[in-house]
Amino acid sequence: MFKQRIAASAALLPLAALLSAALTACAPSGNAASGPPPLPVVGVAHPASALVGESLDYTGRVEPAQRVEVRSRVAGYLAAIKFRDGQVVKQGDPLFVIDQRPFLAARDRARAGLAQAKARQTLAAAQLQRLTRTQETGASSAEELDRARAEADGAQAAVLMAQAELRNAELELEFSTITAPISGKLSDRRIDVGNYVAGGAAQGAPLTTIVSLSPVRVTVDITEADFQRLRRQPRLPEQVQLQFDGAAAPLRADIDFIDNEASSKSGTVRVRASLPNLDHALLPGYFARVSIAAAEPQPRLTVPDAAIQSEPLRKLVLVVDAEGKVAPRAVQLGGLVGTQRVVLAGLGAQDQVIVSGAQRVKPGERVQLAPAAAGAKPVHGKGA
Repeated sequence: MFKQRIAASAALLPLAALLSAALTACAPSGNAASGPPPLPVVGVAHPASALVGESLDYTGRVEPAQRVEVRSRVAGYLAAIKFRDGQVVKQGDPLFVIDQRPFLAARDRARAGLAQAKARQTLAAAQLQRLTRTQETGASSAEELDRARAEADGAQAAVLMAQAELRNAELELEFSTITAPISGKLSDRRIDVGNYVAGGAAQGAPLTTIVSLSPVRVTVDITEADFQRLRRQPRLPEQVQLQFDGAAAPLRADIDFIDNEASSKSGTVRVRASLPNLDHALLPGYFARVSIAAAEPQPRLTVPDAAIQSEPLRKLVLVVDAEGKVAPRAVQLGGLVGTQRVVLAGLGAQDQVIVSGAQRVKPGERVQLAPAAAGAKPVHGKGA
């Protein structure tokens, strides 16, 4: 029995060897499993060409054409507030009302004083007329006539003074209602009803402020060197281009003022431009990027601004050379034209600039090219 089992095991050995050989033949070889990885794919494009005018770029600030601190001209206790904080008002709209009872009493007193002065004037005029007639017949002396004339002149002066006091009383009554001096947008109130308001510009604190909303002005300070550069042009620019954060498109503003002297502290010249603000979208205090044309438009190369990389001492782009390898290229940059950045030097029209996938590659690495999603004249093909 034991001999039969040994014989059966010996018969199975050739079959196991055949199965092992078959499995070894079907397994992949070690060289095929460790082949080279695929080349990284990047999008490239030739620099686009555009007519670009050289410009001076500064940061400006929006200012109102008019700004007024609303103060009271008369003193008294505040009785009413006629506006909401931040309201847009028209010139002449009532804003504050000071208790008018003292001013009404002063006006009535001035009216009574005027009536009294006119009565005295009438009496003095009648007395002068009688003495004039009697003096002609010798019934009165010249001294009495002179005294009557003086009384009449004094009565007339008293009437004029009473009239002036009445006008002043009526004016103070008018001033007790504080109105908007200009059309614009109000700030918040600086005082509440019941508080005492000091009159006059010297003592009175601002009750609120109001700024005009249309038009608005943008003021920018440019250096002396840049100002001289502008003056060397055939004519000074008449407009500036403004770009605001979140705005879809730049705006144009007309230059309406250039200061007559440079600041001795900063060495800059103040330039101001104005533009309509009919929708009141621009508020005073906004910052704007101001571009002033400094040269006639010339053909320039542009690349997507996203393709620009920054190093501490230079700006660069990554290009793909003739061997299909990534190479850094230092560039000198100009301004923005939409989403395109002007390249003043460092690139040629036939360079293949990496505009997508640059974060996945490094200089000296071979890459595979794909159609670019942005930029002009995309390059197609594969690296060698």
